[in-house]
Amino acid sequence: MENKLKIIFLDRNTVGPFELKDIFSKYGEYTEFNLTNDDDVASYLKDYDVVILNRIRLGKKEFEKAPNLKLVLLTGTGFNHIDLVAAKEHGVSIANVAGYSTNSVSQLTMTFLLNELTKVEKLSQKVKENKWNELSINMDNYYHVDTEDKILGILGYGNIGQKVAEYAKSFGMKVMVAKIPGRKYTDNSDNRYDLDEVLEKCDIFSIHAPLTDLTKDLINLDRMKKMKKSAIILNLGRGPIINEEDLYYALKNNIIASAATDVMTTEPPKNDCKLLELDNFTVTPHLAWKSQKSLERLFAAIENNLNLFLENKLIGVESK
Repeated sequence: MENKLKIIFLDRNTVGPFELKDIFSKYGEYTEFNLTNDDDVASYLKDYDVVILNRIRLGKKEFEKAPNLKLVLLTGTGFNHIDLVAAKEHGVSIANVAGYSTNSVSQLTMTFLLNELTKVEKLSQKVKENKWNELSINMDNYYHVDTEDKILGILGYGNIGQKVAEYAKSFGMKVMVAKIPGRKYTDNSDNRYDLDEVLEKCDIFSIHAPLTDLTKDLINLDRMKKMKKSAIILNLGRGPIINEEDLYYALKNNIIASAATDVMTTEPPKNDCKLLELDNFTVTPHLAWKSQKSLERLFAAIENNLNLFLENKLIGVESK
């Protein structure tokens, strides 16, 4: 490949106002688009050597229409939206970035957790509705729940899960790490428990696992019925790990108390998404990873992946 590359960022808007032209124009011609999965993504790929993307899906059709493509740089950790088998068949390397957003995702996790226990958002809204005195007299629906001695169950115990555990313990919480059913563990940790046991005992259940065949729809209605009625679910992993129809039923019928998520099965959710109607459901638009420091670390790592590729040293991700 020539030293001057043709590089395209397909969904540039997903990373916000972070200066990228100076980074990637050093390597050749750099182009940006704000595409979505509803666009004809394949039609944009024909002449490019390197593609940068965050949430755009690339499958067999896209790789077939990209004869010059040699490298896909992912602006994130997950790669379930990329057909790795098709990429390998067409000689395309895929490079993701791990660990760049550990602090920011962990911070939002704890924000969710504390907000669910203290109801800051709802209390503020009631005060703005001139209900200060009403709240002061009748706090039955909004009393604080202490973190002390509460049990936090964690699914996915990588960098983020471990950081969340560290934060939780500093608030006096106990931590139980759930095993993913069907997965083999070799770390011999005494802190791993069967998923059902964690669900039965925990007060808050926090998801930080990747989306795989083992985790898709893992948290379904049967498993939510094992939880305490006061239990809270947090999802900072991937939307499809929770069956959203089952989650709606569980929240609507008080099988669990509440849920807060930064990820959903369909992003953005459709206008008729029933979960959005619920007062005990909180959602943010998949931004846990997007702090200023995280972005700085992310694009430094992406540029490093590009240089490793040019030096024939890139390992990348592989299909299993």
